[in-house]
Amino acid sequence: MWAGLPLIAAISAASYTAPAVAGRGSPTRASRARMSAEPPRCGTAACGLAATMAAAASDEESWKALSPLAAEAAEAALPNSLDWSLHRATWYLRQPSNGECELAIRRATQIATKAHAGQKRKSGEDFIVHPVETACILASLKMDCDTIIAGLLHDTVEDTDVQLDELRLLFGDSVANIVQGESKVSKLYRELEEMPESERRRINQREMLISMSTDWRIVVVKLADRLHNMRTLQHMPRHKQVRIARETVQIFVPLASRLGIHELERELLQVSIEYLFPREVKGLFGLTLLGHMARLQFWGVLDDVLRHDSVLHEFDVDSKLLSHRQRWVEHTNYWAVAFAE
Repeated sequence: MWAGLPLIAAISAASYTAPAVAGRGSPTRASRARMSAEPPRCGTAACGLAATMAAAASDEESWKALSPLAAEAAEAALPNSLDWSLHRATWYLRQPSNGECELAIRRATQIATKAHAGQKRKSGEDFIVHPVETACILASLKMDCDTIIAGLLHDTVEDTDVQLDELRLLFGDSVANIVQGESKVSKLYRELEEMPESERRRINQREMLISMSTDWRIVVVKLADRLHNMRTLQHMPRHKQVRIARETVQIFVPLASRLGIHELERELLQVSIEYLFPREVKGLFGLTLLGHMARLQFWGVLDDVLRHDSVLHEFDVDSKLLSHRQRWVEHTNYWAVAFAE
């Protein structure tokens, strides 16, 4: 269906373990047994591979010796306001018995701050605001340590000189695979730079869906990334606002619905409506009715893409994305029991 190079992102699915709750008591063995899904383990391993690797290089000299990137970023630090926002958002990952996850997150902020130094967004604010806000959205969903770190680093490979192999060395396969799944393939392969923008967009979309099918956390990070971009869309030119809002309703709102992440689904749809309809229409019909109209207007676009693209069909992307919903249910069930106790 789509022309272009079928560059398939070969991303291996990494296993996910829900983190233990800090300061509130982890679910008991009996309560976890009541869950329909396989109960997640608690303890240090629950924080993810990145935290385990941080524990192995807990002193600063060992960390700096791992990579020139780690050494160069050792003195970088987030602005106090961003650091405090991230600290508050990730409270549930801080366990009294260890600080490996907190250490891994701090090191990820150093890498991101150093990599994005000097970069600005369309709003004029420092670019580092975007990955931190993306990580905070992920933290509001109680995602694991590796996913938070991937949120902090998700634009480094695409928009800076940081190499994927460096992230793999410092934070492990899980983080590197999520970041790779977040990166536009047209930015990773120079031979695509000469293609028309519409063709690059189609190839990026195809590769994004293939990547998402390998690990449900890639979908969640992409949704969080898109949500923060939508929250700051007012700084983009009008034609880009309309295009991005339309794509959000066509692709990202249905993706959030497929996983069952209704809080992201609702906000993505609501913000998109702000840019798709004139002020007079919004005042006449209201956002709720316009939300239904937008869904009807773009109904089935994602389904058509998944079913009619031969490459996506070959990789069985449709059914794999549907299977991610169960992973999200397991995740939310875990936290529902944890907070109840």
